[in-house]
Amino acid sequence: MMTISGTVPYVFALREDLDVLPDVVRASEINLHTGFATAADGSMYYTLQGVGIIHISADMRQQAVIPIASDYREMNFHSTRIATINGEERLIFTANDHECVIVMTLEGEPDFTLARPTRPPYDNPETDYKPTDAMLVGDKLYVADGYAANYISVVDIGSKEWVSIYGGHTEDRTENGKFRTAHGLALAPDGKHLIIADRWNSRLQVHDLNGAFVTSHHLPYNAWLCNLNLIQWDGRWLGVIACLYDVDEEKKRPAPIFVIDATTFEILSTIRPKEDFGVERAQRMHNAVWHVHNGKLFIVCHSWNPGKFMILEQVV
Repeated sequence: MMTISGTVPYVFALREDLDVLPDVVRASEINLHTGFATAADGSMYYTLQGVGIIHISADMRQQAVIPIASDYREMNFHSTRIATINGEERLIFTANDHECVIVMTLEGEPDFTLARPTRPPYDNPETDYKPTDAMLVGDKLYVADGYAANYISVVDIGSKEWVSIYGGHTEDRTENGKFRTAHGLALAPDGKHLIIADRWNSRLQVHDLNGAFVTSHHLPYNAWLCNLNLIQWDGRWLGVIACLYDVDEEKKRPAPIFVIDATTFEILSTIRPKEDFGVERAQRMHNAVWHVHNGKLFIVCHSWNPGKFMILEQVV
């Protein structure tokens, strides 16, 4: 009998037959600490420190390592994005331990690097900068510094000039416009707002593209929302969220994946990879994204510390 998880109609099964990691990736899978991005042709990309860039075919049945220079291979690219820059698709990586954002071709050739922001407080070399996500909207790249000072810095992708900054650190989970861990970014369905996953505070904060705070949506406290990925599916905007923890105070229960309504922020389904599918290394989820193939809806995701790659398919 098929093992399933979630709430109708957002019920998913684990597709173990799509766990086709190359041997070199499998050997280091436990170190997965990244994100997934989809190219125009439907294929996907992610990274693994010490290995390089990994390409997933659109049908998810093949994966291949794209070689990159050793200096880049040893970096942890915390998030993977794909955007069109000067008419060409480019991979955008946030190197959280190397204070930079790196842009490459889909073949793994370096294009350019954005060093740490130059605007205050980053003009002070004592201010840490550890970017965790980046998203290109128009000609502006928004970079979240989720592992350090917790600002959202904005750079003009053409001139490479840092043009604005907002946010900053807060210890108060009710203080709006600031973050304790500005971990992940998503563009709202209207294309006019940015949604920031404020991980430690278990909330999604909405800002306009000029940085002004609009609203905050708290999800179950202690869940620690790592990322948000959106899709328009069956007449509805859906979000998928990987959580680092569950809601229990001691953070011992294995973490869920939430499916939410991306306009009301209501939780529609809770998927539990470790408890329901028996995936031992799925104690803490780190990244989850939607994927569509042959008219079917999938979630491509991974856990972290320890890492495990997984693909889930909607079955109801």
